Amino acid sequence: MPKSDLIAGIVLLVFGLAMLAVVIPTQTSEGGDATISPALLPQICSVGITGLAVLLTLQATGRLRRGVAAGVAVPAAEWWAMLAVVLAVGAAIALFVWVSPAVAAVLLIVGPMLYMGERRIWLVVGIPAALIVGAWFLFYRVLGTAIG
Repeated sequence: MPKSDLIAGIVLLVFGLAMLAVVIPTQTSEGGDATISPALLPQICSVGITGLAVLLTLQATGRLRRGVAAGVAVPAAEWWAMLAVVLAVGAAIALFVWVSPAVAAVLLIVGPMLYMGERRIWLVVGIPAALIVGAWFLFYRVLGTAIG
């Protein structure tokens, strides 16, 4: 394993422990008697980071071997696909804020379908319609809340 894995594991381990011991207790308030503490989610995340950092450090020191690294470069098509997803999510966030949640949902559903080659019109129209109507029914009729 590269030396960078060892350094990253140690840095993340120290970060996770510092979050658990110092930052979370001093920067979160106590929850009431009948509520969940506001510190619970940050604690869960910090425990996850710390645990994964321990695994990374053990793997980097050779104490934990799960196989040999492939060492294969990521193809350019994978990088372009990742960029397309990031741009679609960014555009959907902008549409959610400035236009409407429904338009953002359509972009997030139809965009990847078209990008991956789906051209059957009944699927390109039907899947977003079913998901959006289903989400509307769930939030507005079943749960009695609103979106956005």
